[in-house]
Amino acid sequence: MSATAPNLLQKSSTSSNTYSKAHPPKQSHLELHILTGRVGLNLQPPRNIMSDESAMSAMTTSPPNSSSLFTCLLSGPLNEFLLYSRQEQSKWLIDIAHDICDPALVRGSLQTWDAEGETWRNVNPTDPLTASNYYYEVEAVISLSKISDRVGKSKTDASGNASTMVDRVKHRDGGCWVTRNPFHIKNSHICPKRMGDHVLRLIYSAFVTTPPPPALSIYDEICGITLIGNLDSSFDLYELGLRFVAPVRSSSYLIFYS
Repeated sequence: MSATAPNLLQKSSTSSNTYSKAHPPKQSHLELHILTGRVGLNLQPPRNIMSDESAMSAMTTSPPNSSSLFTCLLSGPLNEFLLYSRQEQSKWLIDIAHDICDPALVRGSLQTWDAEGETWRNVNPTDPLTASNYYYEVEAVISLSKISDRVGKSKTDASGNASTMVDRVKHRDGGCWVTRNPFHIKNSHICPKRMGDHVLRLIYSAFVTTPPPPALSIYDEICGITLIGNLDSSFDLYELGLRFVAPVRSSSYLIFYS
């Protein structure tokens, strides 16, 4: 953050502090918020996206327009966050906040209210996660990463491009991507097939620093994952999230998560 840039959390510390006191997280809950005025609103997308131009139009946001001061991005029992973050501590939440709010440029910072010092402070990667209100502070107006319902519409087919994709994903993963179990596995699209190639390329650009391949398709193996049945069903309902940490084997690919 620039030393001369206005910090709305600091400028509105009275209202923000009041909000924290009036709306503390539930007992043993962790919550992640962002100032609503920093979130652009998505327009109604066209019915059919058949070009990069129409995809860009569908993903472009209009200025914020809401009377709500804060928008809650994540909320849940602290013990569940500790389960998924494991040894990463606050670095896990920092990375998740970036991925939701500003994955390409990571311009924001994760902050929490220090009641004792009555000031906002940056969260350090090594800080333990606590049952607190956390805030993602970013100067720009950003577009939140979208969640697209996958239920029943992203199973891989048995022929054509989808069949080729299944074979490549199975060969790459060598079993369940999480458990390494080679039995009772399913191959599913991480991104819904109906998203289409044009929107996929925009999402690729949001998460990857290099330009997307010109012929990138929704049937590329980077869009697929092998999971055992119970993990696949949870992922289908967005009860399970996956975050890219390191390449599996020698192949590099993406994991998009809710």
